[in-house]
Amino acid sequence: MYRAGVRALAVRCRVPARARLRARLLATAAQVQPTAVGDIPPPASDYRPAASSVDSSGQMTRVLNDIASILENDIGGSGIWYDRVLNAKNDLTRPRRAKLAFVGDKISASHDVVSALLQDVLSDSAAQRDSVLNRYFGTATDYLHITYGPHSRTPGRLSTQASWLSSSKSDIVEVTSDKLAASAVLDADSVVAVMDPIRLLDAPIYRANDNEVIKLIAAGPAHYVINGMVPPHMTEEEVQARLEEQLAKFHPRAGEYDITFVNADAALNAHEALALALEDSPHPEIPGRQTPFNIFQEGMMLSNINTLQKELSATVPVDPQLETAARIASEALAYTGEVLASDRHVLQHAQDTVAELRREVRNGAARAKRLSVVARGIDSGVVEGSVDQSVATTKQGLKQLFDGRLSWLGLIARLRVDDVGAEVGSYISRHFGRDIEQQLTYEAGQLAQLQASLGDAADSTARQLTKAGGEAAGHPFSSPLLINHLSSLSLSIPRVSPSTLLQPVTSRRSQMLGTMVPKLQISAQRTLLSTYALSLAGVSASWCAYVQPLELISSSTAIGTGLLSLVSGVALGQQIWAKAQKRWWKDWDRVTNMLKDDLASNYDRTVDNLVVAKPDIAADGLTELIDKRRERLDELALETHSLGERVEQQAPQVPKRSD
Repeated sequence: MYRAGVRALAVRCRVPARARLRARLLATAAQVQPTAVGDIPPPASDYRPAASSVDSSGQMTRVLNDIASILENDIGGSGIWYDRVLNAKNDLTRPRRAKLAFVGDKISASHDVVSALLQDVLSDSAAQRDSVLNRYFGTATDYLHITYGPHSRTPGRLSTQASWLSSSKSDIVEVTSDKLAASAVLDADSVVAVMDPIRLLDAPIYRANDNEVIKLIAAGPAHYVINGMVPPHMTEEEVQARLEEQLAKFHPRAGEYDITFVNADAALNAHEALALALEDSPHPEIPGRQTPFNIFQEGMMLSNINTLQKELSATVPVDPQLETAARIASEALAYTGEVLASDRHVLQHAQDTVAELRREVRNGAARAKRLSVVARGIDSGVVEGSVDQSVATTKQGLKQLFDGRLSWLGLIARLRVDDVGAEVGSYISRHFGRDIEQQLTYEAGQLAQLQASLGDAADSTARQLTKAGGEAAGHPFSSPLLINHLSSLSLSIPRVSPSTLLQPVTSRRSQMLGTMVPKLQISAQRTLLSTYALSLAGVSASWCAYVQPLELISSSTAIGTGLLSLVSGVALGQQIWAKAQKRWWKDWDRVTNMLKDDLASNYDRTVDNLVVAKPDIAADGLTELIDKRRERLDELALETHSLGERVEQQAPQVPKRSD
């Protein structure tokens, strides 16, 4: 009936072509706040921006400074919240009018809601109405700040003398971009969320960035406006129940917000119909105006814009700047708390990562030691046998040499006593520890691989835990000093080479060649001299006793005595040589036993000083960083709690809602 009346009125009033064009432009009108119908504003000279009291903002400014310091020095990240806190602090430096943010998209027609709110046909001039209706003509529609004052239009800002702006002492900020919505919501003193009855809060502008905009709207004074006709199969109560179900995740209690159903299109049509009638019949006493005015009233009642105007005017904050600053401070502290909780989670992850690095280091070192020829049994070697087997094999070869070519009779018969040292030394040089060296060379290659693997793991872990943070917050373990120290260790710690593990074998071989073999050579020479001396003395004595002048014994006795002396000398030499060999084997056992100890200690030293040194230092450095960060997180938790109490003390007391 209403639309038929509007059409009839348009026919009777002979709607001009320019009005029809203006009606088409209304479909793209943007979001602004309404004026109460019938409110006649006082003269323009009486309109001044509503001064917000910032006389008591000193304490709040100090709180914001402390929060900004924490955000800059301890939180870091993208700096969005730091900028928001600074903007809130700067906002307290001079009084301003209250700001209402209208958030919505084209489908929800939030621009039409603002156009309907800001119109008052009975008070505003046609030029003033056109400035509101055509405010986006030829410009971007993402953001617009509408304030009260002489008409002017600049990028992102509109000044107009709309009566609702004057009576409410508020400015309107229209936002349809999800990129700008969060900052606009935080910067506003109150928020009007405009939505269509189908999607409600499922519109992309509200769901972007993990529902960030809805969460911010729910944190402050909020008014939810459902614009448009309710679907035929649903009632307003059912739509409101759906919206309350969506809001339950973000509002602790359902009574902390208002929900209003409006039809901005009906209000715009009603305003346009009445404006056209007034243009064609400018005198109020003409009876022909009664019908358009009745149609206007019906349209306004259907739109419910008057109710929204009154509700928004009544909810304008008394001290908007302090309330908004307190809300931004609370949200910044909540963000800080989330970052601290995230950092504690990262802290635990870092601790687990360092523990895993230590486990990897210990397991790698233990596995290397367990598989080494140094620590395993007789058949343990991967390439050759064990140390005991190698020593036993060399010892068996020396025994065969002593029993053969280097036996005492063999030495005397061949007159090769001077070659004892050369032959024993040559045998030791060729055979002693050679199979052990092959095994150790193989194991050195394994240790080199383990060293490289653990070094890479240390670098990766350190860089992973000390790299810069992402958008949310600065990483809690930033330490270029540790990274540089690990890089210097990579240059200062030598790599495990094939000869790294061979030093004990070569040193003990050199000890044998330098001390034991010369001692054996000297013993052989002394034994030979003793044999010769005894034999010569016996033969000489027998000869002297046989010849004149003594002639004490017969020739046969002299020969027998001489032969006995020779045999005695050889027997004595045999005994002395056996004792020399006994001393040799005693020294042999002592040196080879020390060889096994040297191999074990050198292997452990190589593993500790070369293989696991870098990852151990990395783990110790990261552990120190973790401990320091944990202490700092505890301090920050206390600081944020104290700042939260100060915010509550400085925030204006908002009257409780009366339902």
